[in-house]
Amino acid sequence: METLVHYGQKVANLYDAFKRGDINMIVNSLSRDCIWEVMGQPDIPFAGIYHGRDDVKEFFMKLNDTLDMSDFVVEHILENDHLVMACGHMNAMARTTNKRFSTFWCMQFEFNDQEEIVHFRDCGDTLACARALK
Repeated sequence: METLVHYGQKVANLYDAFKRGDINMIVNSLSRDCIWEVMGQPDIPFAGIYHGRDDVKEFFMKLNDTLDMSDFVVEHILENDHLVMACGHMNAMARTTNKRFSTFWCMQFEFNDQEEIVHFRDCGDTLACARALK
């Protein structure tokens, strides 16, 4: 992986927190009015636009209720000023159908001057996920 600098290292720490199930660490890194976007509406239960910390907690609960991720790999983290882009891949199983799928993903994190995430956007193969859920 690339050498990480300030915000890139923060994002790497967030992925480590996600892998160990420390959702509070992630939520505490958000601005109070953070916008959290996940592609795939209406076919993916956790997809949508979430506003603020409480909504993002709800996102993580929906994500956990929907998918069992067996593999979540960060491949690249790139930083430019207050913007961080991360790319990787994951393997998961839909909990309701036991169908497996894989996807590459790209996530964007935008930070404010207080080093809080103000905007997050997640993109992946939403069709593969939706098909696994049916």
